[in-house]
Amino acid sequence: MRRRKIALVFTVTLTALLVGAAPASSRPLQGFGADTIGGSGGESYVVTSLADSGPGTFRDAVSASNREITFAVGGTIELSSTVRVTGHHLTIDGSTAPDPGITITAAHDGVTGALFDIRGANDMIIRHIRVIDAPDALSGDNLRIWDGAYNIVVDHCSFRRAGDGNLDICLGAHDITVQWSIIAETVKNSLIRTGLTNISLHHNLFILGDERNPQLDDATSVDMVNNVIYGWASNYGTRLRNGASANLVKNYYLPKSGSDEPNAVVIAPDAGPVYMEGNVLPPSCTTSGTTETRMAAPPVDEMSPVEALEAVLEEAGAHPRDADDEDFISGIVSNPVEPTSWGQIKSMYRAG
Repeated sequence: MRRRKIALVFTVTLTALLVGAAPASSRPLQGFGADTIGGSGGESYVVTSLADSGPGTFRDAVSASNREITFAVGGTIELSSTVRVTGHHLTIDGSTAPDPGITITAAHDGVTGALFDIRGANDMIIRHIRVIDAPDALSGDNLRIWDGAYNIVVDHCSFRRAGDGNLDICLGAHDITVQWSIIAETVKNSLIRTGLTNISLHHNLFILGDERNPQLDDATSVDMVNNVIYGWASNYGTRLRNGASANLVKNYYLPKSGSDEPNAVVIAPDAGPVYMEGNVLPPSCTTSGTTETRMAAPPVDEMSPVEALEAVLEEAGAHPRDADDEDFISGIVSNPVEPTSWGQIKSMYRAG
């Protein structure tokens, strides 16, 4: 009976997604970063121009603290250099933009470093923004949160095709939430490393990242719940090493042809305590947790992995979804490796 129910859920999801993506969700902010109020009560700043710089632009909007930033324009902002935020108390709400929403990208291949860089800033809410195609192969992150930044929430955003990392969190950042976002289509999807603590990753879609979906390296108290990881390549899906400690709970690992299924989750010998419960893993992945004690973390709206699969495919990413995000979702729902082909349901739901 449970096998038929899971197949039915997946079929209903496929049908709904082929009809069209769900509207932008009003999911609450949850996890370690959720105590932030962002720019609530601050100055109202309306972005009125898609230009790289000057009055009314995104670059000018984030140049000062204590702002609620909305958009009167929709389209693509082409940056000639990094936009760096070092202030505090900002809300960047891309859901206010008219169609086709807000996309941030590089103006040319010579743009170096991260496109959107949050360095040492605190108390930010970023929602319904796409950051794509950072060209720098050495340090070209689409979004980088680092250098002690804290109380940050990234909600319903989309990141893809970075030259380096789509979304990297590093160097002492803490109390960060990434939720309901799409992190897609690059070699190194997401690196979380170096002196980090209190990171929540929930209800995200990590898709077509060859590796680092994510990689946790010297990061403690990482709570990874109800994420969907699809189509990693021949290296690994998620890896933990160098003292990393985490909860991996009810995540859904869905391979495609060429995915290294035994290495869907890799826990290196030098990792810290890792708690695993209820993840959907390919049967050939025999990774199991190293502790029976779930680490304390702020609660999130925890679902079964199958329910999370359905919800993430319907809701994740910046809205309105663009053609690339819709193609990612279509690629999953047409994936020939359906969950019921993996054998007994008990092997999918084993606590590992």
